[in-house]
Amino acid sequence: MKRITRSSSPPWSNNNKRLVLMVLLLLLALALYRFRLLLLPLSMAMILAYLIEPLVTQLTKRTPLSRNLSIAVIYLLLVAALVSIPVSTINPIVTQVSNFIHRTPQYIRDIGEFFQEPITLAEDIVIPVDQLSLDQLFASLSSNLVEVVQTLGGQTISIFGSLATATISTVGWTIMVLFLSFYLVKDHEILFESMVKLTPKSYQSDLIRLTEGISLTWNAFLRGQLVLCVVVGVIIFVIALIIGLPNAITLALIAGLMELIPTFGPILAAIPAVVIAALQTEASWLGSLMSPFWFAMMVLIIYGVVYQLENYYLVPRIIGHHLKLHPMAVLLGVLGGASVAGILGVLLAAPVLASIRLIWMYIYFKLTDQDPFSDGFMPLERTKPPAPIVAPNPPSSSAQEQQDSTATA
Repeated sequence: MKRITRSSSPPWSNNNKRLVLMVLLLLLALALYRFRLLLLPLSMAMILAYLIEPLVTQLTKRTPLSRNLSIAVIYLLLVAALVSIPVSTINPIVTQVSNFIHRTPQYIRDIGEFFQEPITLAEDIVIPVDQLSLDQLFASLSSNLVEVVQTLGGQTISIFGSLATATISTVGWTIMVLFLSFYLVKDHEILFESMVKLTPKSYQSDLIRLTEGISLTWNAFLRGQLVLCVVVGVIIFVIALIIGLPNAITLALIAGLMELIPTFGPILAAIPAVVIAALQTEASWLGSLMSPFWFAMMVLIIYGVVYQLENYYLVPRIIGHHLKLHPMAVLLGVLGGASVAGILGVLLAAPVLASIRLIWMYIYFKLTDQDPFSDGFMPLERTKPPAPIVAPNPPSSSAQEQQDSTATA
């Protein structure tokens, strides 16, 4: 019989364990700060992996391809799409955005002149806005607005310009993001199992179920936001073409991108459309039939209807109710995310807050000795419970007689 020898390594005391844990957390914080430049491509790679994972799953289920071959096919198609982006589709966007940026100061001057005259709603209804002292307020707002538009517009042009010219830096960052996302999609199950094994066995089930809830939140947000950006952008583009509103491509691009910004996005997307409608009324066949004020109001109403349709019809069906965040919490999260991580913090504020909410609720339920996975805590889509075992029906009289005769024989 083989004799079992025990290790002579002494166990750590609780104080030593706490000290080691604090040192490890400090080293992790220093590493994140030192390599903070890699956080952006890593975040983009994780987002891309989240978007590609369901495509890989569906392709594996519906075709005889293995999972690795499905991943390879999807990434080859993705690389082919990135390489074959036609310059003819980028140039109109860059041209319209550039024209919009260059015309912004003129738009602002036209707005100032617009408010120097009374607004006539009807023959007997006149709003004397020319009697209001708005010069100082308008001057400060106009300077800030020009700076914001030129900054955001310049970044948009640089992004599309880099796509068109394919600089070495752009290609390098793109390859890194694709490389990281490829291995995240390929080995995410192995990575997750390794993380689960590092936790105590009694908490492994909790970690798995909590991760499922967080994953549902991020999946619903990322894929839903992508669909919403495309749908809202297409709707605005079609409406702008129908009513003859100038810069239809730019307005559609702004509307789609502003979907990524919670709360403020729809408001920011409507401002340039209303300004263009008020200042370039004659460029639209519909605007030429009415006054600039009423055409601008009509465009504002159209944007309001589109975003009401989005909030009450599209968002519940595309994103669902996984975030469960109050608008005030989202607003504070956007401001905090902007101060911490810039534009990336603004875009990811909602799912990060929703994930923090789930983790905090888990901690709260554990502190108060409650079930952390009750329906009140995480009423998310989970795997269906196994079907109850149903007792078989008693045999009929004829079957019983046949069994008795067989037993007697």
